[in-house]
Amino acid sequence: MARLAVRVCSLSKDATLPTDYLPIRQLLVLALCASACSGCRSGKPAPPAPPPPVVAVVRPIVQKVQNYYEYNGYLEAIESVQVQARVEGMLTDILFQEGDEVEKNKPLYKIDNREYLAGVAKSEAEVAKAEADIANAEVQIRNAKSDFERVTSLGNAASKAELEKSAGTLALTQAQLKVAVASKGAAQAALSTSKLKLEYTDIRAEIAGRISRTRVTRGNLVGQKEPTLLTTILSVDPLHVYFDVPERDFVEYQKAVAENTVMRPAKGDLRVDIGVVNEEGYPHTGFMDFRDNRVETGTGTVRLRGRVDNPMLGSQKSRLLYPGLYSRVQVPRGKEQEMLLIPEDALMTGQEGRYVYVVETDNTVTKRTVKVGPQFWRMPTSNAPQGETPKPGWKLAAKAPPTADKPAIAAPLLRSVVAIPMHPEKGKGLQPGDSVIVVGLQKVRLGATAQPEEWELKGPTSPVAR
Repeated sequence: MARLAVRVCSLSKDATLPTDYLPIRQLLVLALCASACSGCRSGKPAPPAPPPPVVAVVRPIVQKVQNYYEYNGYLEAIESVQVQARVEGMLTDILFQEGDEVEKNKPLYKIDNREYLAGVAKSEAEVAKAEADIANAEVQIRNAKSDFERVTSLGNAASKAELEKSAGTLALTQAQLKVAVASKGAAQAALSTSKLKLEYTDIRAEIAGRISRTRVTRGNLVGQKEPTLLTTILSVDPLHVYFDVPERDFVEYQKAVAENTVMRPAKGDLRVDIGVVNEEGYPHTGFMDFRDNRVETGTGTVRLRGRVDNPMLGSQKSRLLYPGLYSRVQVPRGKEQEMLLIPEDALMTGQEGRYVYVVETDNTVTKRTVKVGPQFWRMPTSNAPQGETPKPGWKLAAKAPPTADKPAIAAPLLRSVVAIPMHPEKGKGLQPGDSVIVVGLQKVRLGATAQPEEWELKGPTSPVAR
């Protein structure tokens, strides 16, 4: 129509028509031009505004949560023994399997003991000889006493020489008895030494624990001039965990202990939890049993030590924890506090830190900056240690069933639940009853409206969200 109007308008300028048709011509031109202008001004109607995006929201769950200090440490054996050959001889037997656990007093090595058996026999013979010398000396003393009494009974009839000889013989026999007694003592000491050396040829475990490889094989001469290291044994249950604490945390923790505002296990010792590689959380609970007596000025840290049990696992009778393993350590920080639990997927990160999107009562979307507390729950992974029972899972579920005009939003896989401290001022931070967006974060804009779909965060023993 616009093209036609232009063409007619241009025709009206050049064409020649009779003068009688001039008014009609003008009217026709005006009508066509008005129609063309009207067509140029009219366009398509503006499309209607899109409906607000549908988002899934949850109300935070109020639950008591324990805060923790978290550190890095390592495991160490409580007892460590170096097994050494203390006597010289040929190594004849190795009586253990390398790498196995051994009980206390278990035989480990045998050294050729023939020389030491002979030494024991010789010492026993010397003891017997000394006992015979004592018996002989006692008989001689009795004879000397009888002779001395006979001489002294003669009075002046006995000569002075006879009296002195009798007295000298008695003194000599008494001295011989003392020598025999001393010889017996020396022989008995030599016998004890010989027996001890004989015992050293039978090398046994001084402690229960896991034994290392043997460093000397059969047929080698050991104990020559100095003790020979044969192997080592480390105790395995319980174990120590060592970790370094910054002086700032240490002072804060000492105040909490003094004020009795820190969790303690039943036995009254300070609690410590650890986890090692491939473990979820901190499944091993123990207690703290040592703190160093000074702060290291070079690092500004204090060395602390905990003790954890390391029981047998499963039918294979193996232990999970091992001396030297890297470990993650957590220590309770104050008493349990009420916090808000939300899915970790609801958290976003910006220049202002961590924040969440909240749908207000008028369906507008606002941003709330939050301080993130400890991780309350995490989905167990497939490489969790065998025999460990993971915490029961958490999940997200829609409150209302889906309808034809309102299909349900697909529930995502819940990976973890975190704790958020409650903010004392309403409208700031996070409070109970706020509608936190967990699904549809990429669809909403700050200040725009959204259509919230109420969901529930469900745990194994979750209290009702407020």
